[in-house]
Amino acid sequence: MMRAQEIVIVYGVASLSYGFVLGIPLSRERMAAPVASRHLVIAHLSAILQGTMYLALSAAFAMSTLTSSIETSAAVLLVSGSVLFVTGATLNWRQQVGDHFAERSPGWRCFALSSVGHLVGMTLVLVGVVMGI
Repeated sequence: MMRAQEIVIVYGVASLSYGFVLGIPLSRERMAAPVASRHLVIAHLSAILQGTMYLALSAAFAMSTLTSSIETSAAVLLVSGSVLFVTGATLNWRQQVGDHFAERSPGWRCFALSSVGHLVGMTLVLVGVVMGI
């Protein structure tokens, strides 16, 4: 198994685990009120969706024909972007942020930074997969 695949598989399982753990405070909030913090819902769902996506990306890396170092860089960029995204949602929830765009909260800053890793990393994976076809 390639290093890039190992990175995305480990993060995928960790992300799923974190998303499931966030289900506990989400359930508690819903038991007490008809709605839960949207930031908690975003953190919970994005962690679960990202976990699933990273497990699927391990197959995409198998198709890539890029060098191992470029693939590993792509995996690290993607995981870094996802860690920042889930961290941003978690920070917004814990700090009880209303509109993170208007407040320019620390969570919003994490969201903004996450796009760099996501866009560059995914572009590399796309190029590798297209070259491998």
